[in-house]
Amino acid sequence: MAQIQRWRPSVTRSRGRVVAPDLTIVELPAPGGGEDVLITTAGQVVTGLANGDVVRLEDGRFRVLGNTGGRPLGIEELPDGTFLICDHDLGLVGFDPASGDTAVVVGDIAGEHLHFCSNAVVLADGTTYLSSSSPSASVDGYRDDAVAHVTRGGFYRLDPADNTVTVLRDDLAFANGVALAPDESFVLVAETLSYRISRYWLSGPRAGKWDYFVDGLPGFPDNISIGSDGLLWVSLPAPRQPVLDFLLPRNPLLRRALMLIPERLQPQPADVVWVQAYDLTGTLVHDYETKHRDFGFVTAVAERDGVVWLSALHNPNLAKFVVED
Repeated sequence: MAQIQRWRPSVTRSRGRVVAPDLTIVELPAPGGGEDVLITTAGQVVTGLANGDVVRLEDGRFRVLGNTGGRPLGIEELPDGTFLICDHDLGLVGFDPASGDTAVVVGDIAGEHLHFCSNAVVLADGTTYLSSSSPSASVDGYRDDAVAHVTRGGFYRLDPADNTVTVLRDDLAFANGVALAPDESFVLVAETLSYRISRYWLSGPRAGKWDYFVDGLPGFPDNISIGSDGLLWVSLPAPRQPVLDFLLPRNPLLRRALMLIPERLQPQPADVVWVQAYDLTGTLVHDYETKHRDFGFVTAVAERDGVVWLSALHNPNLAKFVVED
């Protein structure tokens, strides 16, 4: 059982105007949803499925590009058109969509297997920043980490010159989505269990320092991405749970008792379709929330030219909508 930590959640940010998007549902070619969704420079939609397949939407149909041999999570496109995939089982993987070939780029860090590699971004000089959510949880089993408020998520830098990996943090609260500022001045990482997005400065007087880009989010942030609109789009699979927020700063024995209750009897996350978008000062610009019988628990969001694509870890569909003017 995970070590239970006391933690006092930040006050929930004000949401402002909430818009219900008009969703279009796009069926995936196999069960087991896409954890992340990528819009390539050519405008094609790519995701990875639970069976290991990497698929691309072409002329209204998905084509299987290859299989990682694991469980693909975050997907990043490189300048040469190949992909960098965070694979839950294998680590950081290079993937060629033309041939389907894969190669492990980072499988171990400091002598430990890179478990639950979550998301990555690549700078113009080839430097890669990547996250791993937890050494103990899995993509299908993270309840104990959430209830215990485990802070063992990692954030790393991969040097392209010699492929050395530097551990920048190993104490994040379920490190998840990663996004790079357009001018490469900072990189962002979602801390799912702390309802915030942390910022690591890459240049300027604060280079090498950490702060919070947004804190007190009203839900659990998952994957994040910078859209063509210059906004940071944030997927929120579920809202914060009042019971958990109440228990987090109190005697850990209360949460230990909660962890012993069968999962089906515990408070369940709300069935919701929810994404937000922030400008680069951390100001909320868009707040889209709705419910749909064929889609929910959004784990990734990507925007291009006013069209927003959504993926969901356990859903056999993608969804899209058009940004309201």
